[in-house]
Amino acid sequence: MSVATGPWSRRAVVALAAGSLLLTAACSGRSDDSSSSGSGSSSDQPIVVGMSFPLSGPLAGAAAVADGASAYFQHVNADGGINGRKIDYQLLDDGYDPARQADNARQLVSKDSAGVVLTFGGISSATAPYLNAQKVAQVAFGTQAALSDTDATPYTRGWFPDGSWEGQVVGQHIAEAGPGATVGVLGINNDLTTSQVEGLTAAGVAPAKVLTVAPGVVDLTSQLNELRGAGVDTLFLAVVGPAQSATLRTMADIGYKPQVYLYSAASDFATSIGPAGLPNVTGALTAQYFKDPADPRWAEDEGVKAFRTDIGQYGDAKNADSYLAIEGYGAAAAIVATLEDSDGEGGEAFTKAWDAIDGADNPALLPGMQLTAGPGSRLVHQYQVLQFDGTSWQDAGDVVDAADLAQG
Repeated sequence: MSVATGPWSRRAVVALAAGSLLLTAACSGRSDDSSSSGSGSSSDQPIVVGMSFPLSGPLAGAAAVADGASAYFQHVNADGGINGRKIDYQLLDDGYDPARQADNARQLVSKDSAGVVLTFGGISSATAPYLNAQKVAQVAFGTQAALSDTDATPYTRGWFPDGSWEGQVVGQHIAEAGPGATVGVLGINNDLTTSQVEGLTAAGVAPAKVLTVAPGVVDLTSQLNELRGAGVDTLFLAVVGPAQSATLRTMADIGYKPQVYLYSAASDFATSIGPAGLPNVTGALTAQYFKDPADPRWAEDEGVKAFRTDIGQYGDAKNADSYLAIEGYGAAAAIVATLEDSDGEGGEAFTKAWDAIDGADNPALLPGMQLTAGPGSRLVHQYQVLQFDGTSWQDAGDVVDAADLAQG
């Protein structure tokens, strides 16, 4: 079954649940000749791709990203690999500890000869110096601006959009749809919220109130009352995890009804909308770029059906509804296409091929969007504002390119 036209028709993975990922983190599709290097265009040896993800610890939910990426690689191997070469993916747990991630990177390069290493989160910035010194390509799943500094780290490429871009797209929509709104932000106390506020401000929307909480804090009643007391009638909500759905339920319970914009990565059915209750989300907006596989709108979408088939065949079917898993799946599709163009080589050949991507389809992207190397060599920089109608997300605006906003 084809996912899409062009280079994104290749699919693959070894999708594993967080529990089984821990049990098999040292295992992969490695064959008996796995000691070979991950690069070398004339070789028939495997292409080694290293992966360091938090399979345990406070951000163990990110294991779903590794699940989706692994699943794509596995299917590619089942289809014959990349130009006849299998992908030897090595997955290690870092528990979202920067020291462990750095140690994993050293093992993946020195022991496993990885030519490309995938890392998760802002701690990727701490791992980048080593990988760049070794001239190993790094694909980092993080929104931090430092991951876009290709002058300082020429072998590092960020997969997620820059964190400030979503704030800018939301700010533009607020300025056009609700001029004069009193805007508030309720987010977690790290650079995610900082970047979102920077984006809002860049769009000319200065929040009247910004409140942050530590990840894991679920009862935000006092913060909601503070926002209501400040007259906030438009709220950007990005507390993620169980706190996101709990906050939406609390807002309904206390009768606080601002216009809500949900953070894209916390607007999915599985972890946000479903637990919150569909009526409590109706009317909310979000700036989105990937399809949510649990959204009934995409039930017959070819890319989503391919993702579900691969997760079901190669991994844990529990991740078939995971927005994070399809993000990993889409990233792996981009990585495979890049490796095809670099003839299986990592390092500089990989980054050059990545930077040459221009108008490529991807099974995870919303319709009308494509991957193109943009600011900071980020491939994903298009958004569409969607509104929840009580059943699914529906278009509430045109596709917007954050790169154009940054220039204008």
